[in-house]
This record gives sequence, structure tokens and C-alpha cells, in this order.
Amino acid sequence: MKVDIESIVKFAIKGVENFLQENPTLTYYAFAFDCNAEYAEINLCLNTEEAFAETVAYYQNGKYRERYQTEEMLQEVKYNTGDWKYKCFDTYYVFSEDELKTIFKEIYPNEVDDDYLAWELFVNELLNSFTYSIIEFSETETFKKINKTADFKFYCIDHEEEIADSIKRTELFQEK
Repeated sequence: MKVDIESIVKFAIKGVENFLQENPTLTYYAFAFDCNAEYAEINLCLNTEEAFAETVAYYQNGKYRERYQTEEMLQEVKYNTGDWKYKCFDTYYVFSEDELKTIFKEIYPNEVDDDYLAWELFVNELLNSFTYSIIEFSETETFKKINKTADFKFYCIDHEEEIADSIKRTELFQEK
């Protein structure tokens, strides 16, 4: 099944427009498509320096404070959408559950078939489409309306993916 990039961009435009109307004075350092590609799910996420500082203060004074003292760990928190205040403010499913079941049956025609590689290829193709979609979104008027810090980043990250890998993939796709 082909991914409709235009629909994803329209979803992002609508979701971000609504979010910005509710939060007109905030300035953001990052925007992400936080995805669970295996389920064809895209979540919109933004974060501010103030919200990041609050999260760091909470972590550095908490039970596991020793983990949050290095610059490397702070950067991990800074770009980990799961630690963001404005995470998953809107969600879109590119394919319905029934459509995913159909795709799964096409990949695994026999129940005994276990072609994990084919499924992984499908999920990677979805993630690539999601990455192209965020790049397309970055060229819209809505994206331009986001109040951004000088070092603003945007990227597409999959569930359990390393942050550095997702940022690198997004940057590579921008160069194409």
C-alpha cells in the first residue's frame, strides 16, 4: 500500500495550527514526528527550553539523579520526545487496523510463514515515508509560523530508535 504523504502533511498542518493557536507565545527548540511505524502511527511533538529545564530539574533532584549529570545524558533528555512536555498533542494513523491486517496477510500469506525481513522492510519504508512527510511539512507556511530558537531541530523518530540515528536520517533526506 502506498503512503499518502499529502494526507500526512495536511494532518501535521491542522494539528500544529491548532496547537499554536492554543500556545501562541511559546518558543520551541524542537519538533518531531514521534512514530510507531509498525502501527502506522505518527504523533506530533514540540518542546520549549523552559519545559526542558523543568524536566532536567525534576530528574536531577529525583531518585535517579546520578544518571542526569552528564552533558550526553542531558542531550538525550532534550531530544527524547518521551520526556517532552508537549508530546503527542495529536495522533494520526496512516493505515487503519484493517488495512494493516491486510498488509500483514500479504506479507505473510501463510500463517506459518515467518518472513520477518519482509515486515521489517515494510516498516522501514513507512518510516522513510514519514521522514519525507516531515520534510514536506517543514516547507509549509504552518511550519514557518512555529516560534523557533536559533538551534531549532526537527526530525522523525521511530519507537525505540536512537535519537542521533533519527536526526541523521532526517538530515540525509533533506539533502536529497
